[in-house]
Amino acid sequence: MTSDAASRRTFLGGAIAAGAAASLPAAACAQSLRPTIRLGYLDSLSGPFAVGGIPQLNGARLALEDANRRGRARYELVVADDTTKPAVGTTEARRLVENEKVDVLLGGASSAVGNAVSAYAQNAGILYVAVGTHDTAMTGARANRVCFRQTCSLAMLSTALGAELVRRAKRWYFLVADYAFGTDARDRLKTILLAHGGTIAGIDLHPVGTSDFSSFMVKARGTDADAFLLLNGGTDTQNAATAFVQFGLHKRMLAAGVTGENELAAGFPAEELAGSLWGYVWGPDAGGRAAALHKRFVAAAKGFPPNWRQYLGYMAVANIVDRIEAAGTTDTDTLVRAFENHRYDAAKAQPGYFRSCDHQAVQETFCAEMLPRAKRRAPEEYFRIVSANGGEFAAGPCSDADSAKAAAIIGAQHVPTRDGYAPVAVR
Repeated sequence: MTSDAASRRTFLGGAIAAGAAASLPAAACAQSLRPTIRLGYLDSLSGPFAVGGIPQLNGARLALEDANRRGRARYELVVADDTTKPAVGTTEARRLVENEKVDVLLGGASSAVGNAVSAYAQNAGILYVAVGTHDTAMTGARANRVCFRQTCSLAMLSTALGAELVRRAKRWYFLVADYAFGTDARDRLKTILLAHGGTIAGIDLHPVGTSDFSSFMVKARGTDADAFLLLNGGTDTQNAATAFVQFGLHKRMLAAGVTGENELAAGFPAEELAGSLWGYVWGPDAGGRAAALHKRFVAAAKGFPPNWRQYLGYMAVANIVDRIEAAGTTDTDTLVRAFENHRYDAAKAQPGYFRSCDHQAVQETFCAEMLPRAKRRAPEEYFRIVSANGGEFAAGPCSDADSAKAAAIIGAQHVPTRDGYAPVAVR
């Protein structure tokens, strides 16, 4: 664990011991008297999903800089690595809450880790904003009152991808990561395919962290599939996409993935996969202030391409800061109510909002096409948006089965009082 700044006690204690506050200029004195709020940031900074977790943290740090320039409080990140393992994530979340006394929790690239942390956060009575976890159950059957999701759910991404994909192919082979993310995407895309008269050419599950996908490619090659679906993430997507090209399947099938990300595309043969379709959260062509924000991400990216994982980390911190300052406190129950139905500038053509029924961030969701090198706006900008779904259409109504389950859970739960914690007041 690392911290981007000194602890609250060290910061305030040092100022008092120095006895210098009275002699400081008024502006500096006001800065020193701002309350300090600690954001516990927990993400996959190692393991197969680090390619997503590290950029998310990068975006969160950029938003933190913005908040500290203008905010009514001083914000710091206390960072921990879940290593893409639910047990580690739960242990680190407990340490952040019970030992570090952070005021809120956020982070998450792995759905399995995010669901485990959400359950812990509910028991502990602390707000948790899931940054990049897509499993629909997080805002469905595994919802919790204290948890809000910043990114699009898999239901939203599957709707965006599936609507475009059924226009181009009708016989799909499914390669599925064997955990919540992959199986959720499989089930939703199967429904879309069958509803449009398509057929399933084959389905195979693989463990997370698979390095050799050759056996799956041999099986797919023996089918009549005209589309090959990559329903996995992180290095699994990179390894599977590479094998897909090595076996020459790109010459006879359309590749499609449930989440297209620049940092993933940088690790597989993107040129050969030009024209492939992907579920997509955000890019510089998303509308609104997207292009301007993207320029900031380009400047901040270190060791990876600018991408929508940065966007998610940035938006999560920006919304947390906005809601804390609107509520005037870090009290969890008050923050939950402040988040519900909060509308925000999503840096897309349409605004987003966190709806109260399931705590999902309702927002535009896209299908993107991978570009050949000659058509990219920059060497590491691999995608362009080919279709957009409005947030309400992508998320579906609150009466849908998943959202209805979430609403029942959220309505029945209360926020427990945190042991040994005093909420911070922000004036």
